[in-house]
Amino acid sequence: MLYLKTDPVGIDKKIQRIQEYLYNKLTSSWSGNIEGYGRAYIDDENGSIRPLVFKGNIDYDEVLTDDRIGGSHFFFVENVESELLSNSCLSTTDIDLILIVDDLRKIREDVSHYADEEIKEDIKQYLNGFCRIKSAVKGKDALDGFDISQLKFLYPYFVLKITATINNY
Repeated sequence: MLYLKTDPVGIDKKIQRIQEYLYNKLTSSWSGNIEGYGRAYIDDENGSIRPLVFKGNIDYDEVLTDDRIGGSHFFFVENVESELLSNSCLSTTDIDLILIVDDLRKIREDVSHYADEEIKEDIKQYLNGFCRIKSAVKGKDALDGFDISQLKFLYPYFVLKITATINNY
């Protein structure tokens, strides 16, 4: 399922364009359920840092440990600081795209080995043209800063974070 904001502005408008494109590419090329979220809001509840994503209306859900999400899901985290381009109303911001795959075997059924590189390369290819990719991090380090105490990073579970720059919004 694709979760969209109504009439997004600023960084949300750029992220939603990427979100829709990525969701369409993934649902046409991968197997299993895919859920696509926009920008996540970082919540600190008693020292437990977690991302909350917009589900529609006024509903937000936490996505790291939500066992109702099957297959794969992705969301975006915006850097809290944007660079304003001089003499314009435009901004440049770094974002993280975080992709969580609950079962690699269900997403890339065409690959019989650990498909982490195939997934990383798919995502990089799909993001090309929307933003400038700066780095890719796989595994536990992809969720650095979040409370991951409830997660187990064992095959077939997989996490990928792509850090990129979005220009001119």
